Amino acid sequence: MIKALFFDLDGTLLTSGKTIAPSTREALLACRRRGVRVYIATGRSPRLDQTLDWTGEDLALFDGGVFSNGACVMLDGRSRWAHIDPDAVRTCAALAGQHGVRISLHMDDGAHAFNFSLPRSVWGPWGTTEENIIPLNENALRRTVKMLFFHENLVDSVTLLPPALLEDLRRSVGDRVSLYLTDQGRTIQAAASHVSKLTGVEAIRTALSLSPDEIAVFGDDLNDLPMLTRYPHSIAMGNAVPEVKRAASLVTASNDDDGIAQALRELGM
Repeated sequence: MIKALFFDLDGTLLTSGKTIAPSTREALLACRRRGVRVYIATGRSPRLDQTLDWTGEDLALFDGGVFSNGACVMLDGRSRWAHIDPDAVRTCAALAGQHGVRISLHMDDGAHAFNFSLPRSVWGPWGTTEENIIPLNENALRRTVKMLFFHENLVDSVTLLPPALLEDLRRSVGDRVSLYLTDQGRTIQAAASHVSKLTGVEAIRTALSLSPDEIAVFGDDLNDLPMLTRYPHSIAMGNAVPEVKRAASLVTASNDDDGIAQALRELGM
């Protein structure tokens, strides 16, 4: 019997319009009424009230979760963070500059640092304000929990990253940083080498004393692969990349076609 669910957000639990579909919301509420725990497993930071304009009603759908690709685990109202080696962050920033790519650093207190001037027009989706944008200096390097590499402003990026950038990153910091090429090659996400969505899910699973077959995990992109390959109940969205579909035990409809509700029905929930 499945007792806990873990959902990626973008491309999975969220529609392409970044909302929770009514069918998804009702399916999650039905699971919660049956005593099933519901968790997030995302590359996003925990500040979903800022980045997605979630209300208390939205947040109450979940019992906690895994954020920033495993750099933050939230359970029972407590948060545990993992920081990236500052020397690795410094190397990553230098490589981004060499390749002409933009980079953002995310801190455990919600602050951000950028190697460019972030337009005010995209502050909302980033969850940033004038107060929490800090200089990209040694202080920022020591506090970083997640890095993003991209062109344009991320939320509207259409340019593919140069393949040589990922190669250089893997060669230079691959032993100290977990690297994921996502968004069909438009974004590289980075976290500390010892964390991933899988390590975060495992931390929560073991804390709840659940066996691997008592949880189900849902995803669509390459940073979901570690957790999707670990558990018997792994669900790929219909819009998932081919590698994710091959790894999952079940492929459902897309995030815009009630895929979550359909998968939960197939799981008997």
